[in-house]
Amino acid sequence: MPLPHFTQLINTGSPGGPGTLPDEVVYLNLFEITFVLPVILQAQGRSPILLLQNALNIDMNLTQFDVGVKEQRFKYSTRQFLTTPTKTGSEFKIKFNVNVNQQGSMETWNTLKAWYDLVFNSQNGSLHYKSDIIGTVIVNQHDKKGVVLRRVTFQNVQIKTIAGYALDWSSNNIIESVDTDFIYDYFIDEYIDNNFTINPPLISGY
Repeated sequence: MPLPHFTQLINTGSPGGPGTLPDEVVYLNLFEITFVLPVILQAQGRSPILLLQNALNIDMNLTQFDVGVKEQRFKYSTRQFLTTPTKTGSEFKIKFNVNVNQQGSMETWNTLKAWYDLVFNSQNGSLHYKSDIIGTVIVNQHDKKGVVLRRVTFQNVQIKTIAGYALDWSSNNIIESVDTDFIYDYFIDEYIDNNFTINPPLISGY
């Protein structure tokens, strides 16, 4: 074991130490969520940039699926086996800012509602095929200089829920954000791994 001194640590970048440059931390607020909207919404002129600029957060834990366990036994001795995943798709939640523009339109909310209306329009009862509903959501996690550290692309994304809100005369609060739930069929997980060179690394920038 090395001595507990900064010159002995790989990630300090001390002169004479095992590392040449210091490591950087990974910031949780350096990310962007890019949306490829369903074709119908694109034809309506809905803005994916508006969603990108108002998407506040996303949970990245959802890319690690739980794997089941099966057990074999010989008398009182047991051995464990991991099973295959029970599913490859899941769901995630994104929180969005909601504001109103100078024309009186809640644009972000309207775009999310228009996406949901493709699933089921409560005002006229219309429905659409899955191919009309699906979009793509791309999460780019980057560093201070814009180098993409990890990119997760969620495919065949459908909007499931838009959270409501309560109006109250006794409140002076605002609509701070709205929660939306999405489901997806599968995802593509890309990241830089210097010990695994089969796939090319991510391109710097986004």
